[in-house]
Amino acid sequence: MLTLQSFISGMELLKKCYVGWQFDTKDETQVKVWYSSFKNLTDEQFKNLIKDYYTHNKQPPKSVRDLTEILVDKFYASAIVPPEKALDVVRDIVNKNGGWEYGRSGIYKDLSKCPGSLVATVREFEGTLSSMAPNDTYAEDRFRKAYAIKLRTSAIREVDKRLGLAIQEPTNSLGPSALPYEV
Repeated sequence: MLTLQSFISGMELLKKCYVGWQFDTKDETQVKVWYSSFKNLTDEQFKNLIKDYYTHNKQPPKSVRDLTEILVDKFYASAIVPPEKALDVVRDIVNKNGGWEYGRSGIYKDLSKCPGSLVATVREFEGTLSSMAPNDTYAEDRFRKAYAIKLRTSAIREVDKRLGLAIQEPTNSLGPSALPYEV
């Protein structure tokens, strides 16, 4: 767990890196708000986060999310199946199972070992994938972009969950999944 002293040291370092940044480490409320967003990190993880931020950004963070984006980018970059390889993975699984016409259950069984964002993208694009001509770059690009969006959204949710920033799912009187759209 992040110690308050390590947090303040990291924020002081950012203040030195960004002349004129208006973060006040003496303002108890401001410190509490920002600290509560990172308290689940270790001192070392926070130190690395601060270093990554000032190494890759010209502007100071305007919000907590500016700092957490560094963590999101790391999760995204460490994806088991990166977007540029996703279609190749799916094609290998489809071919191994004899194609969409004959191996649908085997395809989804093998896909269950892949990230949920890839499975969701395959379900969304199943009709397109099953009839896609070889080298159909338009459809391939759409698939990769859709997967990349789902993967990034998944990374954001994972970082928020690990930092304790996860927002409760909206509910209504009918229950959590009674909304007319997916959250």
